[in-house]
Amino acid sequence: MAKQIALTARPSFARIAEEHYGDRKLAAALAGYNGIRDAKAVVKGQLIELPPKRELVAPKRVAATRAAFAPPNGLQEILATFGDIYKFLKADGTIDPKWELQQIASAPLPYPIPLAWDRTKLAKSMRVHRKLVPVINEVFTKLDAAGLRSKVRTYGGGYSFRAKRTSSKLSTHCWGIAIDLDPTTNALGSVGDMDPGVVEVFRSCGFKWGGDWTGRGKDPMHFQFCTGY
Repeated sequence: MAKQIALTARPSFARIAEEHYGDRKLAAALAGYNGIRDAKAVVKGQLIELPPKRELVAPKRVAATRAAFAPPNGLQEILATFGDIYKFLKADGTIDPKWELQQIASAPLPYPIPLAWDRTKLAKSMRVHRKLVPVINEVFTKLDAAGLRSKVRTYGGGYSFRAKRTSSKLSTHCWGIAIDLDPTTNALGSVGDMDPGVVEVFRSCGFKWGGDWTGRGKDPMHFQFCTGY
């Protein structure tokens, strides 16, 4: 489980990284993991998460998918790859509709999937970041070719502007780079029943699986096209 601590009167991510990970160079990665763009612009008492060290170390790059780019690692790479969403945040905390108009698109699916909230209806596409459209097509085409179509029973959602459910930082759903599958049997904090073959296909296409996380943050329904966040 990711530990939470409150920042002190003189917070220093370098000091925290040294104390908890033995490596001051992880300071920027730790700040980014917590959705903090400026590590110096933090306040006393602010809660931050201390994930396992492996979550802060950039993984080996996977082979590029049809999108012709590798999944970004950390907040700064997410912003550089998929756009600076913070420029679209309004003073009241809502998102400017221009963000969705400019960045979010419908990714057609090679076959329909029942909606988690109404199984009588089928999802024929997924709302994701426009750059992720070919990746989504590749994932589900591979699932079908591997005989895993039936292992994904329902679609739980893609783009959604909201905070992450276990913290106050923006969810990767805000960028449209995350999707949820089979949420009924893969609840937050549970082991879930996601098929291993499905997980491997997503991984082969650059996705991080939320089932790899631990404790209350374990999220087996969740797949995101990034790491270190």
